[in-house]
Amino acid sequence: MAVEGFRFSVRQEVSPRDLDGFGHVNNAVYLTYMENARVAYLREVLGVRRLEDVRNVMASVTVEFKAPASFGDVLEVAVRCEQIGGKSFGLRYAIVGADGTTVATATSAQVMFDFATQQSIPVPPAWRCSIETYDRQVEAQ
Repeated sequence: MAVEGFRFSVRQEVSPRDLDGFGHVNNAVYLTYMENARVAYLREVLGVRRLEDVRNVMASVTVEFKAPASFGDVLEVAVRCEQIGGKSFGLRYAIVGADGTTVATATSAQVMFDFATQQSIPVPPAWRCSIETYDRQVEAQ
């Protein structure tokens, strides 16, 4: 299923372990869904194959919950890059149900990071070029 305004998305089936006591997907689980989509996006757009090649950390995230999701639902988790700075990039997410209902929207700031030195690093030029080519609406900062 295509999500309007997004070129990239992955399917995510809701499993029993994702639910809270009310039978809905627990709010913290949406971060895992976003992480799954983000890593798949990095694999698709940047060719990242190993975890150590991810080289970025989530500095902030904002999630807006719009509708509940429940066991057995198949969600589409879409992600795109909206801006790239010197050492960070911003992603937007949409989580949509099979019927087209928007379940949640989110944004995150990803900071490039050298895990050996524990310091932020510049966005690699090859990453910038690949992301800007893939997500043409990216705003450079």
